[in-house]
Amino acid sequence: MCEIDEERQSDELLMLGEFIEHFNVHYSLLLRRYKKFRELSKYNFDNIDLLTYLDIIVVQLRAMCIESPQNKKNYTVQTLLKQLGEPELAQRIDDMLEEEFLGDVLVSGFTIKKALKLLADRFICHYDNFDGKDSDGWYYYNMISRRLCDCCKKVNLDYIMNIIIECVGEGLTIKM
Repeated sequence: MCEIDEERQSDELLMLGEFIEHFNVHYSLLLRRYKKFRELSKYNFDNIDLLTYLDIIVVQLRAMCIESPQNKKNYTVQTLLKQLGEPELAQRIDDMLEEEFLGDVLVSGFTIKKALKLLADRFICHYDNFDGKDSDGWYYYNMISRRLCDCCKKVNLDYIMNIIIECVGEGLTIKM
């Protein structure tokens, strides 16, 4: 019985190691892109390089933080943290995503999660129609993009990335 348990633990540890290794491919790329975004953010907001980095970071955040809970094997930050035995850190990410993003400008309930999903799903990954009754789409795109880049706002890309970086760092720290 003991051999079976040890073998199972060994297999689980190997699978966790593989998950961390594969997750790190995506995470390292996100961090490198964020670093470049920060360098470019010192310049004009209309800089095409800055906007390109913003787009890909939003897409990565969408993929790495805003997935259906049923997709338990996807490389999300929350899945990693849960596998590391840190569900409270995963919850911290989820709580951050539910914080108000544009509540001071629009109706309340416009969360960080909604802003990232809207930007990724309607403007970057898909080009939704913004004619007629949906003509306010570009307003949302500009509002969200500018807010993410606004260093004077509490909730911006820096805020989002800092929480993710803290949680991943804390989750990967070996506790002695």
